[in-house]
Parts: sequence; structure tokens; C-alpha cells
Amino acid sequence: MTVFPVNKNLSDYEMIERDFPFYVSINEIRRFYPAHRHDFLECSLVIEGEGYEKINGVNHPMSRGTFTLLLPFQIHEIVTTSQQPLRLFNCMFAMELLIASSKVESSHLRSLLMENQQPYIQFGPDELAPQEQLFAELLREYAGDLPYRKEMLPLRLHELLIRFQRKRLALTNNASLADQEGRGGFVWPILEYIHYNYREDLSLSELSERFDLHPTRLSVEIKKHAGINFLHLLHHIRIRHACSLLVATDMSILDIAMEVGFRSYKVFARTFRENKGKTPGEYRREHMHSY
Repeated sequence: MTVFPVNKNLSDYEMIERDFPFYVSINEIRRFYPAHRHDFLECSLVIEGEGYEKINGVNHPMSRGTFTLLLPFQIHEIVTTSQQPLRLFNCMFAMELLIASSKVESSHLRSLLMENQQPYIQFGPDELAPQEQLFAELLREYAGDLPYRKEMLPLRLHELLIRFQRKRLALTNNASLADQEGRGGFVWPILEYIHYNYREDLSLSELSERFDLHPTRLSVEIKKHAGINFLHLLHHIRIRHACSLLVATDMSILDIAMEVGFRSYKVFARTFRENKGKTPGEYRREHMHSY
């Protein structure tokens, strides 16, 4: 029997703040975590235990010091092979959180989001302590309520990811970003552009002109990397932002529809129900108490 991966969205997790798409925790996997994919980025650092992770059909070992960065919509599962559970730091965050705290066209961001790179590295004993300390600081900051918490967390996250990317580039002989882009990393800048400009009247034809790709090729590449077609991806991003506004503001539902890029309330309402299984008003009433 064919087993299909579970699709998860960041908005499915009740513990995640609706206006701040970020979560960090320490997790244990005793035996197996089944195949799934999701619309957000995820990084992890193994603290103890051993096992392996399968990402898009390719296995890699996991042991103390293994750092993994998962891109949106990559199918992955984890198996524990040691007697003790796999214990790991885990951080989930939306792409727009990373984008919002980066410079536009950031080479660091483009470098991170190139899919043709190995998704994991192994930190040695001397390198591991700073990464563990950064994760511990992320946990403390996230659990606290100090001023500027939402500004500090992306800064810590960037430091964590930059340390990872420096190590990854060193292991690949510092291959230039241009060379990596030429080997297939051109799609993520397009997805980044969609995340930046989701409020605009985006279309495949406009993106095709901007990025000098035939519309058919562009459509195929977006589907390949995002797991859904262009229009569904655009609607998905808009609906996720609408969910945050429904819970975190008292804006009218019509204003929210316009704010996130829909030009028709009817299309917004239909798309929202298709994505969430309920109306915008029902979603607001169910989640207002959690904000």
C-alpha cells in the first residue's frame, strides 16, 4: 500500500503565535517520526542519540552534532537506531520571517535556500558548543517576555544559520554562489520574490519576464520545489497572512482580504474555506481567545 506523506502548515500548530511564525523546542524521537512535508523551514541539532533521516528519498546519519536545514516542502522522516531516544533542538519558522529580517536579494539568504546543497553537516566537538549555546539562547528568548523579543529571535536565528552555512561552504571547498546557482539554485530567488510581493497582482507571465524563464518551465519548477502550483502557492501565502490578521487585529474581514492581495472578497472567502475548512469569521471566533 502506498503511504503518502502528511502535509503540515505552520498555522496548524496551536502553540505558534499567529503574528510571529516561529517556534523552538527540544524534542525526543523514541523510534520513528513518519514521512511528512510542510510549508516552513526547519533546522535541528542533535543533542544525543543516533538514527537517520530520509530527505526526499536520501538517507543521512544523525548523531550528536548533526545539524540539518530543511527547506519548505521537502519530504522527510526520522528513524532512531540507538537504545536512547534521539534528542534534538528543533526550530520551525516561516520563510517570510527569514526574508523580513534580511536585506532584499541577500546573498546569505540565496545561499541558504539553494536546494542542490547537502541538507546537513556534522559539527565536531570543538565546534558544537557555540551552536548548542545559540539554540539554548533561542529557547530562553522565546520562552521569555523581554522587550524586543520578536526582534532578537530572528537575529539569533540568522547567527545560527550563518554558522551552519559557513561550515557547509567550507566542506564544499567554498564553491561560489554563482556556480551553485548555475547548478539549479535559481528557483529560490523566485519563491523569495513571491513571498515578498504576495500583495501584488502577481502572475506567471510577469514572473516569466522578470526572471527570463518560459512560463511553462517556470510553472514546472515552482511545482517541483513547492509541491503545489503557482496559484495555490500564492493563495497559501495570502491565507496564512490573513489568519494572522484575523487573530491579531480588529480589521474587518473585507479589509484583510484586500490587505493580503485579494481583489475579490468572494474569491478570498472561497479560497479561505478551501484552505482552512471554515469561513474567515469562524476562524477568527475560534482563535481570538488564544491571542
